[in-house]
Amino acid sequence: MLRQLCNQSEKTRNKQLKMKKSIMEKMKVTETVSETILQVSNLTKTYGYELRFSDKLKFGQQVRGALNVSFQVKKGEIFGFLGPNGAGKTTTMRAILDYLRLDSGKVDILGYDHRNDRVEIRKQIGYVPGDMALFENFTGEELIEYFGKFRPIDQEFLQELRSLFRVKLHKKIKNLSKGNRQQVGLIAVMASKPSLLILDEPTSGLDPLMTANFHKVLKKLQKQGVTIFLSSHDLAEVQAICNRVGIIRNGEMILVEAVTDLKAKFLQKLFVQFKGENIPSKEDFEQVKAIIAVENTIPHIFNLKIGKDVGEVLKFISKYDIVRFSCEDADLEEIFLQYYK
Repeated sequence: MLRQLCNQSEKTRNKQLKMKKSIMEKMKVTETVSETILQVSNLTKTYGYELRFSDKLKFGQQVRGALNVSFQVKKGEIFGFLGPNGAGKTTTMRAILDYLRLDSGKVDILGYDHRNDRVEIRKQIGYVPGDMALFENFTGEELIEYFGKFRPIDQEFLQELRSLFRVKLHKKIKNLSKGNRQQVGLIAVMASKPSLLILDEPTSGLDPLMTANFHKVLKKLQKQGVTIFLSSHDLAEVQAICNRVGIIRNGEMILVEAVTDLKAKFLQKLFVQFKGENIPSKEDFEQVKAIIAVENTIPHIFNLKIGKDVGEVLKFISKYDIVRFSCEDADLEEIFLQYYK
């Protein structure tokens, strides 16, 4: 009898442990899902039509804007979206917002379907397009008040934005320069502290001081849990403020990676200065597999670009007398250009 009770007790404990494990796994999955603010899956968008009767006979033309673009943006991160003009950045961003209808694919924003739940999504996101068109007969103050009718404005944060940007909000927008118009648009969009900010070339037209102030604002919003999806041509800007970066080329996503990981693993720059008569030649360096490029404009001094295997290079140069030596990660611009060669 006692053995039977013990067996039953053991079965009960095992059952409880399994239930607890199942609950914990579900909680973990829910937590992981909730961390993804923007999920883009196989987004495809083409422009135009093409009627093809044979390889030689066709009418019209179809242009690819985005092809099977997939990535995700996590809560509280600043995600940089990179690519030259015509690569598909703006097409992707407008398709995400359902301003352009997808040919295929799926987009979830804040857990909502971007097409079926547009109204709910609009309540929680802020969007600054690259070619922001504002009501020209409004003053900056009137525009901010108008935006406030759609989403409550954080008045304390609005005052902070006023002091940082210093644009004259009492003036009519038609009388403002391009940079000042951009500032008005940024203030109006950010004043409500939306959960997700989608920014297409937001610093276009801003001077260096205003750009620096804008970066401070983004960093502050990030600390408060706001998620930022940022398209930019300025690689220094992306490197300075973004956690992860996605690179798009010819409508296809070719890379999604943390900025720090990308810099660390892709390319390193090595400076070395030798002394004496016994020094390696440029041709000697070019025989080392890990070395991508060699620059030798001054005698005894070499600037090298190397891949992952630093050890192979160190082993090679250790045969010679070295005066100076330094090694650093490549910047994002160099990495970006490597992907577009």
